[in-house]
Amino acid sequence: MDELDKLSAGYYFYDFNAKINHKFSDRDRLYLSFYSGDDAIYAKVRNKYTESKTYKSTSAIGLDWAWGNLIAALRWNHIINSKMFLNTTASYTRYRFDMSIGLKDENWEYQPPSYLATDIMMGYRSGIEDYTIKADLDYTPNPGHTVKLGANYTYHTFKPGVTVAKFRMDDDSVHQNLLDTVFGDSFVYAHETMLYAEDNIDLGRYVKANLGLHYSTFFVQRQFYHSLQPRLGLRFLFSDNFSFKAGYAMMNQYIHLLSNSDISLPTDLWVPVTKRITPMNSHQVSAGLFYNLRNLVDLSVEGYYKSMHNILEYKDGASFMGSTTGWEDKVSMGRGWSYGLEFLAQKSYGRYTGWIGYTWAKSERLFDRPGQELNNGKVFPAKYDRRHDLSITASYKLNDRIDFAASWVYSSGNCATLALQNYEGSPVPDSYQYYFSSLPYIESRNNYRFESYQRLDIGVNFRKKLKRGTRTWNISAYNAYNRNNPFFVYPSHSERYDPVSRQYVTKRALKQVSIFPLIPSISYSYSF
Repeated sequence: MDELDKLSAGYYFYDFNAKINHKFSDRDRLYLSFYSGDDAIYAKVRNKYTESKTYKSTSAIGLDWAWGNLIAALRWNHIINSKMFLNTTASYTRYRFDMSIGLKDENWEYQPPSYLATDIMMGYRSGIEDYTIKADLDYTPNPGHTVKLGANYTYHTFKPGVTVAKFRMDDDSVHQNLLDTVFGDSFVYAHETMLYAEDNIDLGRYVKANLGLHYSTFFVQRQFYHSLQPRLGLRFLFSDNFSFKAGYAMMNQYIHLLSNSDISLPTDLWVPVTKRITPMNSHQVSAGLFYNLRNLVDLSVEGYYKSMHNILEYKDGASFMGSTTGWEDKVSMGRGWSYGLEFLAQKSYGRYTGWIGYTWAKSERLFDRPGQELNNGKVFPAKYDRRHDLSITASYKLNDRIDFAASWVYSSGNCATLALQNYEGSPVPDSYQYYFSSLPYIESRNNYRFESYQRLDIGVNFRKKLKRGTRTWNISAYNAYNRNNPFFVYPSHSERYDPVSRQYVTKRALKQVSIFPLIPSISYSYSF
């Protein structure tokens, strides 16, 4: 008999915000803000089966996954005159990511009595720390003309990844630590600067323009990168309630997002450019029509196209964890593009307000450079290629004290790479392991799509004006109809003995893990 795949999972999270400001004069204010937030997820899968009356084997897989952000900022707002003000900000930010996977196998042989256990633990840690100082100047010479100037400097400390590995084996008489080590990439330090100028100006009654120019530099590992990035936006007014907008932007990014492509837990890691890894750059064009219907509803339709170069993806079979190879040796560099249409209807006035938004989008990748090929040099969908995205939000103000709100979202599932079949290895003589190693066969990259994501949130606010402020009670429900949205899936197999063939038959399936069920909440706030 067998008893398979007992799954237990859970999570916790917290967010803490604090803000304080002081008015020194009519021209000077100081703002201090702090944010700290952490999320943690754990999951455990237990597998137990008995092959015969003389043999028993159990296995358990445990996973802990945590990430968090910390932000502290001090901002000085200085009004120079009636047309000009300056914001100067100093800030510290920290992002961390920790993950550990544990596997424990226990095997008992009753005739003759024997015992063997293996315990494997792999842990991974990465993060980013930034110290930033910036200045932003806003100048409005007249109501139809605004100029923005700014400068920014950031000192980065990247922690691309450290892996902790432990392997222990126990039998009847011996306890062996076969592996206990730490390996990974050293810290990467970088200096980033940015200068920008933007000009928002009315070119007559019917045309408005936004002209911008950004210049950035990045110094890392004695390598100097720099980029000049123009931006242009135009708005044409056909009438008081009908307009057309078009825009172009060139962007350069010195930090890459590196995502795993398999069906396991999502692991989005941020890694810097280096001597070997060059910056990502993109060009985006957009155009749209905007119409105000009787001063009640705003309607818009907008299209965009974006081309990207020097995108990073893991090589086939590579992972952020599990080898001593540096992350630069695990990635390939290619290009991609995305395009889509966005529709929006929004009502912002009256007792009933809300919006309906829909996006149709497509995002693809191509890695065909010599030595960098992925998917045999053929086009494949990006991990976050979500074809459909729909959101509906509504609110109703009963009176000055009570209002109701509801929102529903739907989006197509993410893509992932799934092995269509496995080539099984041969049993090892005198081995306690009941299952054998296998080699996955992957036909194409991101060939599997998760189930769609959908969620309904509802809430009601009860407000009351007090002598020195306003208190608000909020009663809400997150994921009101308890939709089991996919967080990750894992392959499962069950074994049963077929008395006719006198062999064990394996049945394979994918099992989904969902972590955010219906969450009711009650909150209290006081503002003054």
